[in-house]
Amino acid sequence: MQMIKWLAIAQARQLGIPDEQIEKIAASLDGLEVAFRPLIQTIPLQDEPAVILSIGAVNQ
Repeated sequence: MQMIKWLAIAQARQLGIPDEQIEKIAASLDGLEVAFRPLIQTIPLQDEPAVILSIGAVNQ
């Protein structure tokens, strides 16, 4: 499986973040991907992913 190109994604999205900060963030994300990618193979196929959806503040 190919690694995600975080730096290219951030630059393409024009987030307004200085390139040196994007590079630091991308390096951290690359490290996390390297650490977690092998763990994906240990998750049984019948397990569903944990999904958290936050839409914002709820008005009551």
